[in-house]
Amino acid sequence: MTDSGAERREGVRLRLDVAYRGRDFHGWQIQPDRRTVQGELARQCSRLLGREALPVGAGRTDAGVNARGQVAHLDVATDEEALRVAGALPRLMPEDIQIHAIRPVEPFFNARFSAVARRYSYRLFFGRDIFREHEWQVFFKLDRAAMDAAASDFLGSHDYSSFCRTSSLKEDGNNVCVVDLCAFHWQEDSAIFHVKANRFLHHMVRIMVGTLVEIGQGSRPVTAVPEIIAARDRSRSGRMAPPQGLFLEEVYYPEVITDPFAPSPEGENP
Repeated sequence: MTDSGAERREGVRLRLDVAYRGRDFHGWQIQPDRRTVQGELARQCSRLLGREALPVGAGRTDAGVNARGQVAHLDVATDEEALRVAGALPRLMPEDIQIHAIRPVEPFFNARFSAVARRYSYRLFFGRDIFREHEWQVFFKLDRAAMDAAASDFLGSHDYSSFCRTSSLKEDGNNVCVVDLCAFHWQEDSAIFHVKANRFLHHMVRIMVGTLVEIGQGSRPVTAVPEIIAARDRSRSGRMAPPQGLFLEEVYYPEVITDPFAPSPEGENP
């Protein structure tokens, strides 16, 4: 496999559009002796195909994190197997996983490496409600104007080392992300934070939210974000928000995904 995730394959590649409630999962990625989303999908796919089958996801959400718009791809050998998976797999899912669609895609489509952007939301509720389990329930007053102003400072291309788990920083030093949406939608008793970028670092959204909440509390100045970004130091940013409020909402792909193995047009440099 190349660095772009491209590889030649025989058979049929399927795209799976998946939603899940993260509370009872140890994240997306399969792990021995732990319940994961990828593990549940792999178990049922392997059962249907009679051999080991592992769907590849667009992103590795952490334990407790939810998804409305996760995407995965799965390789099957024949059209008959593709029809079998598409017809049976959604009905085999546990109550906390839902498959919205399964369809064949180009053989060089890759759920992870073909993606050009991802969008997350994070939900806050101001108060206590035992039935609102997918939100961070906060019990202190927040300065909404300050949080709006600070959120806008994330827009653009920045090195997000300060907003990443230190052990997960890229070895090549490339921790730059391009954020083109970063804003709150406020309601009387709740808020939804929306953020879209070409890529995200490990824990990035949750650290962003935690930092913005500290600004809303007044424990950090409204001008804090540019200074934290410039520091490239995780110790300079705020707490990490809990996982239950985070949702992977959508993964974006180009309208046309080109074949990485196709020959270059005559006269064009490779």
